[in-house]
Amino acid sequence: MTAARDYEDLRYAVEHLSPRQARRLRLIISQDEEFADVLPPRAEDQTDEADDEGDLLPASFLALAGSIDAPADYAENHDAYIAARGDQRGSAAG
Repeated sequence: MTAARDYEDLRYAVEHLSPRQARRLRLIISQDEEFADVLPPRAEDQTDEADDEGDLLPASFLALAGSIDAPADYAENHDAYIAARGDQRGSAAG
């Protein structure tokens, strides 16, 4: 197998990783002395703005997300909150 084929196979594999898998692979590579030297700097260390692919959120969005007033368990129980709000709207309309 040639190096070109190796690069092609690796590129294909990396392109099909989920964001979680990509972060895990980066962590594994960063902990290996031989491979860590070839990693580029992390994107969030370079800029606060979103990258071209939209993987990172701009700092302004993160500030907005922190200003939302909601119960602490809102993310965990969002289905129940939405169902309750639908029930409230249904009873108010009738």
